[in-house]
Amino acid sequence: APQPRAGSAVTPQGFRLPEGAGCSGAIARYRAVIANDHDTGNVNDTVYRQIEGEISSASAACAAGKDGEAMNLVAASKSRHGYPG
Repeated sequence: APQPRAGSAVTPQGFRLPEGAGCSGAIARYRAVIANDHDTGNVNDTVYRQIEGEISSASAACAAGKDGEAMNLVAASKSRHGYPG
């Protein structure tokens, strides 16, 4: 049976999404949402690792100056896992 996560199933008061423009901002915000969902127990470890891998691919594309590719990777990951665009 899955082990319950320590902590609260509610987003902490004062949670703020990172700011920033372009692919780096979009990646930072998606990563923050995923980390929060994992911390609150709304995303299990397996899915969290999968999404983190997808975010890492987007981050690499962004760092290489491939903004469009990075944004497409983020959008595809969000769609695959049921997050709004």
